[in-house]
Amino acid sequence: RAVGEGPSEIAPNSVVQVVGMWAGAGRAPGEGRKNAMARPRSRLSLVLRATLLPRSNTLPQVPSAALRRPWSPPPAARSGILGQVVKTEGGAGSRTGLPPVRLVATDLDGTLLRPDGTVSERTICAVRAAREAGLHVIPITGRPPRITWAVAREAGLGPLGVCSNGAAVVDISSMEVIEIETMVAEVATGFVTMLREIFPGAVFAVEEMDSFTHEVGFVDPSWGWDDLTETVDDIVQAVSSSCIKLIMRRPGWPAGALLAELKEQVAEKGHVTSSGLDWVEIAGPGISKAYAAERVCKRLGVAVGEVLAIGDNHNDLTVLAWAGRAAAPANAIAEVLAAVQTVLPPNAEDGVAQLLEELARSNGRYT
Repeated sequence: RAVGEGPSEIAPNSVVQVVGMWAGAGRAPGEGRKNAMARPRSRLSLVLRATLLPRSNTLPQVPSAALRRPWSPPPAARSGILGQVVKTEGGAGSRTGLPPVRLVATDLDGTLLRPDGTVSERTICAVRAAREAGLHVIPITGRPPRITWAVAREAGLGPLGVCSNGAAVVDISSMEVIEIETMVAEVATGFVTMLREIFPGAVFAVEEMDSFTHEVGFVDPSWGWDDLTETVDDIVQAVSSSCIKLIMRRPGWPAGALLAELKEQVAEKGHVTSSGLDWVEIAGPGISKAYAAERVCKRLGVAVGEVLAIGDNHNDLTVLAWAGRAAAPANAIAEVLAAVQTVLPPNAEDGVAQLLEELARSNGRYT
């Protein structure tokens, strides 16, 4: 739906029509498209590739040691099961008195997936065991649906999922988008005009159901990255009717600094977050992972106290605060580690898989 309208139910036979309406609107087929392919030379390049390419394009193998940052347990913590660290104060609330876990909502990149973007065999087995024990294990990701299908099905996740930081609710098994939230062109272009005045030198991109379009200068040449995206001189040209989210980057500014500035500027006009790169993402007001997770739970008949959420970055904070229980891999950002009850081993060590194995053995009891 567009901002300001009611929730939209998309029938299976209409999804392709909606995508077709958005794809390439306002420009000739292939105009501005870059077709060269180059091996990424940095972690940022790797994540960009995971964000933009179908899963069938195999991600290059990157040594995990190069991507893992040193970790030590945060303050006020004690050893827990699975070699975890269980926070003894603060965080997302107490597990005391909560019912068994029935749904695990897990982020993908930086959380369930390994640092090279792949699904480990241990993770596949752990997801299968958890689902056979009666748990739902759903993806809750910043990825758009088009590059979520393959990895989610490979991991055995489902039955539903959350994509695009809460803008889309999807059916994993049938690969259908069943709910969609979009930002109308007038709102998106209004943000661009306002933010250009406040942040000189900012460059923009838009995410749509089947494409990622960015301005010249959005992609830093030092990334060594050149993929199948649309390039335009002015992002306003790319927003004809609506988009899933508007993305802003100001070269040289980290995501945390941009978030602090934009939250004040955008306020109630939109929801601002970051998926971990040096850019920020703006969606319609109230559109977040928590918003979509609640809708998924209503469809599945799961109460919030039966939900365990797992994530590693800014865009996970809303769902970690909303869920009855919250966990994060040790490689998560400091803000996330401070917001959860349980710190798992890092994604390089299949921390989420270890937790799923414990849940499968205990039939969802999380003690």
